[in-house]
Amino acid sequence: MKILVGSPVHQKPNILNHFLKSLLNLNKENIELHYLFVDDNESIDSMLILEQFSKLEKNVTIYKSESSEHYDCNEETHIWNEQLIWKVANFKNMILRIAEDFEFDYLFLIDSDLVLHPDTLQQLLRVEKDIISNIFWTKWQPDFPELPQVWLFDQYQQYNFSRGEVITEKELIDRNKEFLSMLRNPGVYEVGGLGACTLISKNAIKKGVNFSEIKNISFWGEDRHFCIRAQALGMKLYVDTHYPAYHIYRECDLINVPEYNLSLNNQTEVALLEDLVINGMESLGTFHYKNGYPHDWKQYFSEEIKSSLLSEMDKEYKNTVENKIIVNATILNTDIEMDANRIYARFSMMNDGVQNGLHFMDEVQGIIYFSKGNNQQWLIDSIAIEEN
Repeated sequence: MKILVGSPVHQKPNILNHFLKSLLNLNKENIELHYLFVDDNESIDSMLILEQFSKLEKNVTIYKSESSEHYDCNEETHIWNEQLIWKVANFKNMILRIAEDFEFDYLFLIDSDLVLHPDTLQQLLRVEKDIISNIFWTKWQPDFPELPQVWLFDQYQQYNFSRGEVITEKELIDRNKEFLSMLRNPGVYEVGGLGACTLISKNAIKKGVNFSEIKNISFWGEDRHFCIRAQALGMKLYVDTHYPAYHIYRECDLINVPEYNLSLNNQTEVALLEDLVINGMESLGTFHYKNGYPHDWKQYFSEEIKSSLLSEMDKEYKNTVENKIIVNATILNTDIEMDANRIYARFSMMNDGVQNGLHFMDEVQGIIYFSKGNNQQWLIDSIAIEEN
């Protein structure tokens, strides 16, 4: 899989550093990644940072812009004008043409003020859409609520309605809340408009998507013209909300970058522990009167608990054989928590089995505590069970 990461860059050095670091940290398994940066910087430091990135990473091309327009970003907002918008549109169109000419499978077009989750690209590829954006949330004005960079209709309408439908202000507010609430849940959703962090397939590029101005459309911004053209060409637009990016819209947003990065580490740790609960408890709860327990069950448990588990299994073995018991265990849910002393998980598990030819089901709930083994790998250290 060959992917081009494309980004027009007109950025402050401290923000650009975080953006590029997140690119370095992307999960590139089974991906041949290339980079194309349009260097539109006014800051010499930002130019040097791009050059340094090209020495750290392979397949980096930097195209130097000859434009001289000033672009102002302050602590209130970003100030755009028509000339700047269509300049950026031309940069993006150039990147699209290069992606097509060099036969990249996908173009990942991204703004240079975003910090990405490491699994962003892998997730976007997994859902196999021609045009899909990774979500991020922004306070477009300091006193505004956070809003996503995707919308449903027109300029930036974020509620559903039918053409010609008349709705009350309360209905409008409720539908808006429903749309925003939906986007807070991990998933893939069809939208009417998107931008700034978008994976575009070779197929979409060949069909003719681009950022050029549509002369009879008055909507502001090249992304809207891109989205309208894509829809007219018969392509749907999607947003993926599994791994929200962090938007450094203002320099004051830099203060929360460490917290975002810490949350990424925590997400990875939580995912490991959830997998441990599923693999460990399902292997422990699954057995067959002829074949016994799965052979690999011991790898999920600490030495301290393995001896007590083996003792319990020995006690139950005769009963299992005599009653011809077969059980398949399935974790229904797991919730990782932490107190002042330890990390633990609350879980519920369904046992679906047969005893002497009669089917039975029972639900097991309990708490698992974890510890790290000698190789710093998480293991299940103790289990407290409550049967319903």
